[in-house]
Amino acid sequence: MTTTIQSPDLMLAQTLRAKLPVDTVTALLAYPNIAADLALVLDQPPLGTDYVPREIEVLYDDVTVLHWRDGRIQAQCADVEIDYTPTLVEWLIDGDTAYFSVQGLEVINRIKILPLMDLESLDPLKEEPCKP
Repeated sequence: MTTTIQSPDLMLAQTLRAKLPVDTVTALLAYPNIAADLALVLDQPPLGTDYVPREIEVLYDDVTVLHWRDGRIQAQCADVEIDYTPTLVEWLIDGDTAYFSVQGLEVINRIKILPLMDLESLDPLKEEPCKP
């Protein structure tokens, strides 16, 4: 009897490939620790239309650029150039990853059906200077 032992990296890649497009998996595997964390939450259901978040944090390349809690902006980006394109974008809603993209490729999006949570609704922020 032959037993094949797979490396954790290979198992992670196989798990991700079963759920994501190949290009997305390839980009995500450049960040193996993040990929492993996200593999655990890929099957979480979308947030319901009646869900009202208390806290939202938006991160670019693991740096908080917007922090909103209880209806108020707590902090807004620190010196992010208007033409900056982050490699990693993450939205934490009430402490849980609700959206994540790598190199512009969507990995997880649990906020698709939330009213007032459309990512395009933040476009006006691009035009305003950042506030501490």
